Amino acid sequence: MLAACPVLFSPALALSCVLLTWPATDTAQHLTCAEMEEFLRLGKIGVQHNTPKGVTLPSRATLEYKGVTHDAAIQTVDISKPSYQTAQGSELNFRDTWKYNVAGYELAKILELNMVPPYVERWVGGNAASLSWWVDGAMMELDRKQRNLPAPDVESWNKQMYAVRVWHQLIYDTDPNLTNLLITRDWQLWIIDFTRAFRLHKDLRDRKDLVQCDRRLLAKLRTLDKDVLREKFSRWLTKSEVDALVARGGKIVDFFDKEVASKGEGAVLYDFPRSQQACGAGL
Repeated sequence: MLAACPVLFSPALALSCVLLTWPATDTAQHLTCAEMEEFLRLGKIGVQHNTPKGVTLPSRATLEYKGVTHDAAIQTVDISKPSYQTAQGSELNFRDTWKYNVAGYELAKILELNMVPPYVERWVGGNAASLSWWVDGAMMELDRKQRNLPAPDVESWNKQMYAVRVWHQLIYDTDPNLTNLLITRDWQLWIIDFTRAFRLHKDLRDRKDLVQCDRRLLAKLRTLDKDVLREKFSRWLTKSEVDALVARGGKIVDFFDKEVASKGEGAVLYDFPRSQQACGAGL
């Protein structure tokens, strides 16, 4: 799994890949979501280098497109096994694939969850792959904990972590480790690497992780439609994987509805700051 790639992004709804007028600069700051996707799909890929960590052997390369240069993380892993021994134990119907990265990004856009980097599908060196946006200057949550660094705004930090937990329960990520949570200089959290997510289980992995939920995220979860997602995600997820995803989404909604009825809306739901609701926030 990708472990040392400081990436950042912001999603938007149903963005298509269109040719845009790009800034005349050698940096990639302040690009829109559509521009970042276009860059990853069409940029010329330079020499690839292995990243320091990651069991799926991701690589890093500098891309160039329309006068802009920027790095991307590349993953080509695509493994299926009847059973596989992981650190958490033996897993049946094991899948580890780049396709889940792209599915995760597209799902985040639907949910308007501005915490997932841009992943696109692309052929690299004869292999199908996911490419993700890379942003320097982020630290892993593992590093933050090891250095015992407190967040400057505890309330904002907690709200982000609650959303991360909802996300992991929704996609049933079996490897939600602290190297896959990145923190930028403005203390925004970004979730990366979903190659071992989207399992077939229709129940939640650990509902104890559900504490509070962003109001807009909960509202978006109510709108998940099995037929729509089957069509939209057909390149990356099977029908059974989509069905399980929608079932888990329904259970998350049911859980928080019961919590609101029991504890009151103010104790369960909250609103993200505007900076994390806008496409392009944090760049």
